[in-house]
Amino acid sequence: MTDYKRAIILVIISGVFLSTLGIGTRLLESASGLQVVFYRSIGLLALMLVVQFYREGRGSVRSLLAIGKPGLLCSACLIGTSIFIVQALVNTSVANAMFIISLAPLVAGMFAWLILGEKMSTTTMFATGAALLGVLVIIQGALSTDGMVGIAYAFAMLLCYGLFSVSLRMGKELDMLPCIAVHALLLLIGLGWFLDDLSISTHDLIICLLLGVFQLGMGLVLFTLSSKHVPAAQLTLLAMLEVVLSPIWVWAGVGETPSNSSLIGGAIIIAAITYQALKTTENATALK
Repeated sequence: MTDYKRAIILVIISGVFLSTLGIGTRLLESASGLQVVFYRSIGLLALMLVVQFYREGRGSVRSLLAIGKPGLLCSACLIGTSIFIVQALVNTSVANAMFIISLAPLVAGMFAWLILGEKMSTTTMFATGAALLGVLVIIQGALSTDGMVGIAYAFAMLLCYGLFSVSLRMGKELDMLPCIAVHALLLLIGLGWFLDDLSISTHDLIICLLLGVFQLGMGLVLFTLSSKHVPAAQLTLLAMLEVVLSPIWVWAGVGETPSNSSLIGGAIIIAAITYQALKTTENATALK
């Protein structure tokens, strides 16, 4: 099997792992969003330390300390995404949150244009405009519910992701895996100091730890390793698997049904991102 085919399989498996956060939060008994982030970070850090030791042995600590300023910026942005995505899922429907978060590739392009001066193609501008129409449809449907708080958190997550993508471009040779471990460690220190009450049920603790090891940990590790062998446009399309599966898991598991506005707006967003990724692939092929 070629590296490309193996990477495609790993990206798909990664999408399945990442898509379980929504159903994980719905199966909790009473843990708050920040408590989920704290205990999920324990599972994530444990896995990342094992991965780092497997990759580099005694040099693991040196790798964690050598991430530099771009790595610290990446870690800080990951802290924001970790907190805001959980808070989004706790405060609105999984479908609403995931469809808004699926705008991430377009937001990354906008930030690269605004901060780094990278040219934004006509295709990306068109896709961004179409996706914003989908967002308006979702927001219109959420105005009559309590879902706007969660949507606000989803947009905060997008802001962090945009800064994260810029920091990756600034440190092009940056190894992402140590950054993931550092962000988990900083979350544990920060939330451990900030939260007055860390007590949760054993049931919730097990779910949070599993989310850290499998949902976020294995999801990010597999995606990071496979991204080196799959073109960015194809990664964007394959990443849609997480967006599609997340509402399906909560519908099948706890009967959470997306609203009509969420489905319509989400379909517009996914269509816009798919169009952008396909046109990018087509243009890259034409240049060869």
